[in-house]
Amino acid sequence: MVALCNPFDELPYLSLPIEWTAPERLALASILHGGPRPPLETYRVLELGCADGANLLPLAAYRKHAYFVGVDGSQTQINSATDLNAALKLPNVEFICADFRTMNRELNGKFDFIIAHGVFSWVSPDVRDALMDLCAQRLSPNGLLYLNYNALPGWNVRGLVRDFLLAQTAGTMSLPVRAQMAQAVSAKIAGYLPVDGHPYSQLLANEFRFVCENHFSYVAHEYLSAENHAFWRSDFLSLAEGHKLAYVADADFSYPSRQTPEEFVPRLSDDQLMGRSLEDTVDLLCYRQLHSPIFTHTPLSRRPPSLEEFSNLLIASCLTPASSSSTATPMFQHPSGYEVEAKDEVVSIALRKLRPLWPRGLRVGAVFPDVSHVMADIILLQRNGLIELRCVEPAEFEAGPEPLRLWERMKGGYFTTPYHTREASGSSSQGLICGR
Repeated sequence: MVALCNPFDELPYLSLPIEWTAPERLALASILHGGPRPPLETYRVLELGCADGANLLPLAAYRKHAYFVGVDGSQTQINSATDLNAALKLPNVEFICADFRTMNRELNGKFDFIIAHGVFSWVSPDVRDALMDLCAQRLSPNGLLYLNYNALPGWNVRGLVRDFLLAQTAGTMSLPVRAQMAQAVSAKIAGYLPVDGHPYSQLLANEFRFVCENHFSYVAHEYLSAENHAFWRSDFLSLAEGHKLAYVADADFSYPSRQTPEEFVPRLSDDQLMGRSLEDTVDLLCYRQLHSPIFTHTPLSRRPPSLEEFSNLLIASCLTPASSSSTATPMFQHPSGYEVEAKDEVVSIALRKLRPLWPRGLRVGAVFPDVSHVMADIILLQRNGLIELRCVEPAEFEAGPEPLRLWERMKGGYFTTPYHTREASGSSSQGLICGR
């Protein structure tokens, strides 16, 4: 059953590929955190809230060995996804228009990966419960569920901005007009707030500028939606546990969006500064606004990667030898500007060997004679986003169809790589979404 007044039919959402939803990235996060090992030779993926297929179609285009199903409640967006796939002629993907409360009857079988990005916080409680039930029922025994949400306490400030914009635009019937009005109002408010004023003024100014800088469809569905619920991490994990889902890891654990100062957890624990919970306190101190966890079925018995399993992973690096150094120890620089000191000669030799191959990688066991000696260092570099570990080499996937790149270029001035990353592809008349 499709809602007659779906806001995503009135104003389709400008969705984009989400890098860490790629199945092999989810699998790697699970392996490194002792979670289940879903199959990667062939598998099934379900995306809930697939919009126009911007995330699902690039996955399917490069991963011909897998099957993908996208579900959304907006007939307009499903029509767009279906029309595009008719041009792409991908036999391994299908799209279904259905309400989350009734879609179970539309699906067949289990799925090794379920993706729900930008859905959980933006639906009513009854739909949310149905969504969780569906995920628990349709997830395969060793499957992984990606389910992100707006997180407290960071989203509290964004929620205040939302409340203001809802009140300011009340009475305007058209959602596109309300979104554009919200952006115009936000620009004025940001201009009122002094850049060198009180920290609260600076925080608010940044939030109102964030509204101005994003695509108006994002503003409409993030700030003007009837439903938008934020959760403390402990409360969210309790909800998942109630549906017999166990937390595995954060999908973006190796990205800046998830990184926290390493000393936080041990110091908070030693000083018994737990607050609601240790993780809630970390989120409080880090101003967490979005959380992207991975789940599997309970009970979860964690199994760290064996030395053989770790040796069979691939390692890729874009670290470049520093041009000069004040120390005798070789230094390597990441494109972000972060520098790595390679105290171990074996690591230095490996990084020099890997750099010319980027973005491709080599088996860890082929790069390091004694993997056990460097395993901890490699994991540390991975956790800080300075190298990439992979389960498979996406560069070996069959090339995606050119019509997909043309569509992406027109849509947002980008194209999706086999690694499910976005790369700029000329200018675009539409800004890319920075939020969910």
